[in-house]
Amino acid sequence: MTLLYVGLGLAMLSGISAMMNIGNNINNLLLLNTFEKDKYINSSLPNYDKKILKILEQYEGPDSEVCPHVIENLKPASYQQKLNTISKNNLFINSCVLYNQSLYHRVLIKNNNGSFNLFSCYKEDILPCPFELNK
Repeated sequence: MTLLYVGLGLAMLSGISAMMNIGNNINNLLLLNTFEKDKYINSSLPNYDKKILKILEQYEGPDSEVCPHVIENLKPASYQQKLNTISKNNLFINSCVLYNQSLYHRVLIKNNNGSFNLFSCYKEDILPCPFELNK
């Protein structure tokens, strides 16, 4: 009888360890497939954002001239001013939009009570950034 209980105990332990092993394998597979490599972080775009922020800190002109001023001070980087964002979110309304086609860098700049907010993303097309979309 003791031998029967020892056998059942070993079978139960091996079953539990097998289930834990399967669970760990499933978790590892899901993590590998759900995360994409971030093209923004692995590029030079954070450095351009820092340059733009430094330009914005020193800017004292009218809101309508902020994007041309940034473009002028970022040369030789070839940024172009695009139409305003299509977003209906108050965070982005009336922001000016810059885009650099060679860097795939889209930048939104908005005046916020005397200081400027900067939002940017890596976009291989000139469509809005994911955070601009009205969801």
